[in-house]
Amino acid sequence: MGDAAARPERGTGLLGTTIGLATVIAMLGFAANVTIGLWTRSTVDSIAYDAARSVATSPTTGSADAMTQSRAQVEIDAIRAAKDQLGDLGDQVDLQFEAARADQVVLHVRAPGNALLPRMIGGGPVVGAIDRRIVIRREGQ
Repeated sequence: MGDAAARPERGTGLLGTTIGLATVIAMLGFAANVTIGLWTRSTVDSIAYDAARSVATSPTTGSADAMTQSRAQVEIDAIRAAKDQLGDLGDQVDLQFEAARADQVVLHVRAPGNALLPRMIGGGPVVGAIDRRIVIRREGQ
């Protein structure tokens, strides 16, 4: 009776410890991916909004001397500046101005998100993807 009660418990928590550690690592990876995805989304959204606002506030009326650039050139410059601000991510982001009413500027923004699973697993959910239109009213029209 004394031998059965005094058995050592060495190594009995190995499976529980392994599962617990794997769970913590998976949750940490998920939280990091979500955080990076949301940060990327807000950065792209903010820069795209600034590009649309710069086009909406550009001068569109007045004499030929006051008009230094056509609207198309202002749009090209705004997209170029936005992609420069995004750095390497700018190559993956698609920014296109769309035809709209004379009193509006419409910018269509598409950006990939961050996959939550490694590439070798493939598929799976994506966080931070953007496909939206930013509509800004031109003032003074």
